[in-house]
Amino acid sequence: MSQYSAGSLVGRITDTTESFWNSRYYFPATLAVTAVSLFTGNVVPSTVGLALLCGWMLMFCRDILAAATPFLMIFLLSTVKYDSLAVFLPCAPLAVLPIGGLLVHFIRWRAPITVGRSGPGLAAVTVATLLGGLGAIPAKEYFSPLSLYYTLGLGLGLLVTYVLLRSDLAAPRLYDLLQRLMQMLYTLGLAMVLAIGCFYMDHWAEFAEKWEIPPILFRNFAATILVATLPAAFYMARRSRLHLISVLLWALALFFTGSRTALLFGSVMLLLGVLYLVRWKKLPLWSFFAVLVTAAVAVLLFGQQIYELFFGCRGEMDFFIDPNESRWALLARGQQDFLQHPVFGIGLGNQKNQDIFTGVPGSMVFYHNSLLQILGSMGLAGLAAYGLLLWERVRLLLRGGEAAHLAGLFYLGMQMASLTNPGLFCPLPSAMLTVLVFAVLERYMDDPAYLPGRTIR
Repeated sequence: MSQYSAGSLVGRITDTTESFWNSRYYFPATLAVTAVSLFTGNVVPSTVGLALLCGWMLMFCRDILAAATPFLMIFLLSTVKYDSLAVFLPCAPLAVLPIGGLLVHFIRWRAPITVGRSGPGLAAVTVATLLGGLGAIPAKEYFSPLSLYYTLGLGLGLLVTYVLLRSDLAAPRLYDLLQRLMQMLYTLGLAMVLAIGCFYMDHWAEFAEKWEIPPILFRNFAATILVATLPAAFYMARRSRLHLISVLLWALALFFTGSRTALLFGSVMLLLGVLYLVRWKKLPLWSFFAVLVTAAVAVLLFGQQIYELFFGCRGEMDFFIDPNESRWALLARGQQDFLQHPVFGIGLGNQKNQDIFTGVPGSMVFYHNSLLQILGSMGLAGLAAYGLLLWERVRLLLRGGEAAHLAGLFYLGMQMASLTNPGLFCPLPSAMLTVLVFAVLERYMDDPAYLPGRTIR
């Protein structure tokens, strides 16, 4: 009798948890938990709340996607103390919650191993990351915790994540996968918009004194997330024009990051997003040209003021891209590293370029360009592996339909941001989020009911 009662209790908890996941309150609640730390500047409350939510959803919800949003949100909390990530150390024991929850999840709901189109590419990337630096990187650096985080996180970790997601996603869903994916991206993007807003609340006096965008340490991280998640805001705007307000918030957040990546590639994504709304007849064609004309008039009339607002505090008033900044030296060094070690590169964990770039504590020595990151760190082996992965993903996107268009916009945004920032070479959240998007897209398109251009099936 007691076993029956225990099983019945677990069943009721599971039903309630899954009802919460499928309700309209799940994503607002996750965002609200995240907002606590963004508003208070204390990472502990939201980290605890999100870790608990992640572990709970893994244990009591059949759908592994329910745990993805709180898990990824934890890494957005780094914006609170970007220069001192050691503040997360007291929360380290909380890692047992998602890890334990994952074990319970796959014991309760065993799913047959499923591998889709991205499998071979991710397997090749795993080999390339492990072999990266062969004969070039000192053993001490290769086996350092920081090096292993990137070597395993960008290779084997993503492959395992993909297999777990793809296998779990094979189970039938009662909701539209595309819609749920866009809700996840929308929530992550809103959290970053909120992070930028909270920064200005804390630094308003500094901003208002000279009306110059103050230095934001996490501006490039924010740019990557905002550029990549912007398509989700346009997806929501297609459902209701009220969400055009969110598009405006994204645009303001992109500008006020003070990131040139956000300014350049964010503008591209905004224009593509307007074309998306035109394509689905949510906006008339003339609105696209109206946006272009408005932007051109604003630059002509207020170009100098906009430039001073954006660049004033940097002392780079004469150059949009300073010819003497370290990025150029990193690009040259990346080319040099590849030419000296063309087959396997110098390794992701190699510290030889610290004289040019050190970054925040806990980051590897990035070249700040995805192509040179592949060539310099993994050589031709890396180029072949990432080329295979890119080709597999592009082939999937070429099948067309709204799902492919939106995932393609997300991927384009992530790839563009990676041309000037670490981007896809940050295992968490960027690389894992990209794997999740394509795992969902594969499952969505494998559904017999899927039709290009059709959303709700």
